[in-house]
Amino acid sequence: MKILLITQNFYPEIGSGANRFKNLYIQLSKNHDVTVLTTHPTYPNAKMYQDDKYWNEPKINDSNDILRLKMRSNKQGKSMVSRMLYYLELSYKVRTYVRQYQHEYDVVYVTTPNIFIPWSAFFFQKKIESTRRILEVRDLWPDSVRDIEKINIDRIYPILKFMEKRMYQKADNIIINNEGFRAHIARMVPLKKQLFIPNGFTEDEVDFKSVPEEFKVIYTGNIGFAQSYEQLIDVAHLLEERQIIFNVVGYGVNAHKFNDYIKKHKFKYIHTYNEKSREECLDMIRRHSVQLSLLKESDVFLNVLPGKIIDGIGCGIPVVTNLGGYTNQMINNYEVGFAKEKATAEEIVNAIAGIRSNAEREETYRRNSKVLLDEKFLWENNIEKLEQLLVK
Repeated sequence: MKILLITQNFYPEIGSGANRFKNLYIQLSKNHDVTVLTTHPTYPNAKMYQDDKYWNEPKINDSNDILRLKMRSNKQGKSMVSRMLYYLELSYKVRTYVRQYQHEYDVVYVTTPNIFIPWSAFFFQKKIESTRRILEVRDLWPDSVRDIEKINIDRIYPILKFMEKRMYQKADNIIINNEGFRAHIARMVPLKKQLFIPNGFTEDEVDFKSVPEEFKVIYTGNIGFAQSYEQLIDVAHLLEERQIIFNVVGYGVNAHKFNDYIKKHKFKYIHTYNEKSREECLDMIRRHSVQLSLLKESDVFLNVLPGKIIDGIGCGIPVVTNLGGYTNQMINNYEVGFAKEKATAEEIVNAIAGIRSNAEREETYRRNSKVLLDEKFLWENNIEKLEQLLVK
């Protein structure tokens, strides 16, 4: 079977989206002829990928199946106009490729975000009956955009909601990486089947460490518009007061702001680090006692399943979060940490302190994480579900 994967973010970029499609490519390539249509690595910045440590997959480096579109526009441009030009250019190039070559593939597999890619691949394209369209939903757009304070889309929101529904209708199958999305999509396209394929770990990445001698909390990943920057600052202050070590490996629009704040206030127990490769990040997480995940208090953001949570579970350490919905239920039902919807900074830190003071509780969380990882978050298991969908 010939499969075309279309994604803006791909190896060697950091972040859950790029890592997800790297694993999809590797797993599906075992049994199928897979091509990836993507861009050159630029997230969170292009310069960092001059470092060879990010290019650590020789089979992908040497592959002729990775087609990287050359972009004239700059995705990291500071103005909204420059970023829109980037998305429009990318949409045009994706649309051109799909129109010209989709007949050569049995499956065209497209992901959100960015939302422009599914639109360009599905809208105003002649449908080839022999080619199945699979849409992977990793973000409930445009709702997530409206919940970002700096972007006001109220005037065009009804149009965007219509286009969202049409996108679901155009897809032959829908993949979700979060069970919290299921009800939202079902309200728009009730007869469309959805398959849950979460982010996860490969068997080679699984490596559980013993409980570290020194109790430490870690936050890894994006500090952007969706993340609760203010609450992260409040948590840092409270952890400093309790003399609990808190390491932050962050990137994104607010990362430098956070770093400057920590330096300005001369925190002793709060430490910040620049971007790391996935391997470096996982190794660091394993040597901590708690993985922290905080998102803004909105219905859209509080019902997602962040990569930080899965990384904590996959490394066998307790997770603490302010999330609700599916993620909240999973954490509490499997007893792998603390989750309370819209938890305050005080509640978050109290939960962390509770884990520190109760070695038996921490050990229970760690033991249960291994069970949850095996049940839900191993790529080798989950890819079988996707394979079954592809052959139908």
